[in-house]
Parts: sequence; structure tokens; C-alpha cells
Amino acid sequence: MDLSSLKWLKNVKPHQGWAYCCINEMPIPEARIFRLHWRSNTDKSIHVPQKGDLMVLVQSAKATHIVELLDNVVYGNSEEEWSSYRIVKAIWMPPTGFDWSNLPHQKEAFGVDYLPPDGYVHNLSRTDQMFQFNQYWQPLGGLESFQNHLKKVLSSIS
Repeated sequence: MDLSSLKWLKNVKPHQGWAYCCINEMPIPEARIFRLHWRSNTDKSIHVPQKGDLMVLVQSAKATHIVELLDNVVYGNSEEEWSSYRIVKAIWMPPTGFDWSNLPHQKEAFGVDYLPPDGYVHNLSRTDQMFQFNQYWQPLGGLESFQNHLKKVLSSIS
């Protein structure tokens, strides 16, 4: 798994359970392609990640997916809550049958206890968006070191 394009983090808060957990409920389950929703397209962060970029999705303080943005288009209706989305492909998610509550805590996966919980997309390299994360990872080699670390953590699950 190549995480060199991993640049973004988005905290996902489903009403209950885990979001995007059932492959068979995805529009194209064989390819693990699905709609990653935002509250509305007025959230400017929906437009920022570019085609080919990777994003880590976090739920309940656990990394649950690594997704690739498949295009630069924002879809949906800005009038309705949670109707705006981007098309993504899960390049990593826990294997079928895995108990997601057993995923490593964000402290193990990210090296920090705090990640922005707001649902916006955050650039992993920007200290103004990810201060604690960058404070931890910069002395250890920066984003590339984090990408390698996360790859090891996730590979131990797959």
C-alpha cells in the first residue's frame, strides 16, 4: 500500500455505528467505491482535496479508511444536510468480519490524542490545522514518517 499521496484527514461522525463499513452497501462493492458525504457544499474543505489525493477517515478516535479521491467534482444538493459528496475509493479499510471497535486508537495510529473533530478536511502538513500532529511528527521526519508508520499500523490489521 502506497501512502505517499496521503495528505488529508476527515473526522466522520455517523449517527450510530460506523459509517461506510459495509462493502455490500457501497454502490460499487467490488471496487469499494462510495460517496463520502459532507454537511453541505458550502463547506469549502469539500473542494480542496484533488483527484488522486489520499485521505484518512477517522471515526470514534480510530482510523477506519484510507480513501482515494476519484475526481475533482462535488456532487449533490447544497440545500439538504449531508447531501453533498465526493466519489472515493477505499484503498484500505478493515477486512470483512473485523470488529472495528478493536482498531488501534488514534494515539497509536497518529501519535497524538487529539485530532480535529469537526468533520472538515484537514491538511496533514499544515500546522495551523494539525498543530499537535505536526509537533509530534516533524522531529521524526514529518509527513513521510507518519505515512510509513500508518502503513505499518494498518498492514498489521489486514
